Amino acid sequence: MIFYSIFLLLSVGGILAIIRRNRDEFVAFNFAEFMEGLQGDVVSLWHSHIKDQSLLFMEKRLRGTRIWALKTEHALFKAAKKLRGIQEKNGNGNNGSSQNDTDQNSPA
Repeated sequence: MIFYSIFLLLSVGGILAIIRRNRDEFVAFNFAEFMEGLQGDVVSLWHSHIKDQSLLFMEKRLRGTRIWALKTEHALFKAAKKLRGIQEKNGNGNNGSSQNDTDQNSPA
């Protein structure tokens, strides 16, 4: 904690030294104009570089998610097909055995 306190005091001291050396610029400084200029710079940076990169990043992640979902769906279909095959092998499926039983038991 002492380290951070010393770091804070040195930072504040450095800021005060800069203000004392550039007193005229500090007094003439207008925060609203500074923020308007900063906002304009950020907007131009967003439109020139970051927007395209962020959209490309999202597109890649969505494509990967879509591929994962399709692979999962395919695995589920394969599992359901195997379960149907096991059910038909055991005779538990609706393979017409009930119709044959009624034909044999009916008086004809």
